[in-house]
Amino acid sequence: MSRWKAIPVVLCLWAGMNIHAQDAPVGPPLALPGPGEHRGVVDDTWIVAPKRLGDATLAAVKNYADEGDIAAGVSLRYRIDNAEWIIADVFIYPAGEGDNTTMLRRAMDDFRESVSFAERQQIYRNVWWGDESPYVATLSGGRKIEGRFLPIVFDAQQDMLTSRAYLFYRKLYFVKIRLSTTVDAVDSLAENADGFIASLLDGIDIVSTGTCGKKMDIVLSAPGQSPPAGLKDGVSADGYRLLLAPDGSGTTGRAAQMAKTAALAAKRQQANGCTALEYTPPLEDDTRAVLHLSFGPDDWGTSQKKP
Repeated sequence: MSRWKAIPVVLCLWAGMNIHAQDAPVGPPLALPGPGEHRGVVDDTWIVAPKRLGDATLAAVKNYADEGDIAAGVSLRYRIDNAEWIIADVFIYPAGEGDNTTMLRRAMDDFRESVSFAERQQIYRNVWWGDESPYVATLSGGRKIEGRFLPIVFDAQQDMLTSRAYLFYRKLYFVKIRLSTTVDAVDSLAENADGFIASLLDGIDIVSTGTCGKKMDIVLSAPGQSPPAGLKDGVSADGYRLLLAPDGSGTTGRAAQMAKTAALAAKRQQANGCTALEYTPPLEDDTRAVLHLSFGPDDWGTSQKKP
């Protein structure tokens, strides 16, 4: 799988974090609720998939780690209401860290190679490649995610099929969505694609835990100082820089402040896909499937593989 950029890694223990003051510390740091030692850059990933997703229902799940292929991640199959002739497959697998353009190019290269492999194995025959193009998914609240789109047509088990592949890079993972059907129903793929993709990207959550290839910075401010840029509410946008201000109420007050700051930091780290703080994954129930990937300390590494 792809590897990480070379970033200094510090075990996420409060005593091992980078702690500095704007002037002078206001007192010894207290234990931050939640952090613990990690095995590697990514220890575990949880993929949470809604069983009901807009106009689609989760029909099957597969965790390839159960077959010893953790790099393949997981697959999900959804059935779209009133379009039972469409097969909607979703593949979510480890990518690593990189800029969106580079990672999408790698995802597209991986997809082309997987189709070529199927062709060499004669699973697919007579593959025709369409034109690759940008694709922008519009999510709730007007958020947009840039991806890539590529159509193909192929023979598979005596049937001529058409498939539209949509590739995205999210939270250190590739998300590949394939909508497939017979060629005579090709128009229905485009009609159902936008809504399904938006619902999927809105509904699926991916949270990893580990060192995340980063260290946490703790800024201890002196009385009367203004917060540094990017720390107006005490936590940076990525959740890895925290500001602790003096509290006149003593140890109890500082502990409460730390707990509040840590909770906000954990929320922002999780939103970006990887947290070095404590994370409790949701339990699987009637509304969601929860798939777990557990990695060894060297699986993700500390430097990114060259494209």
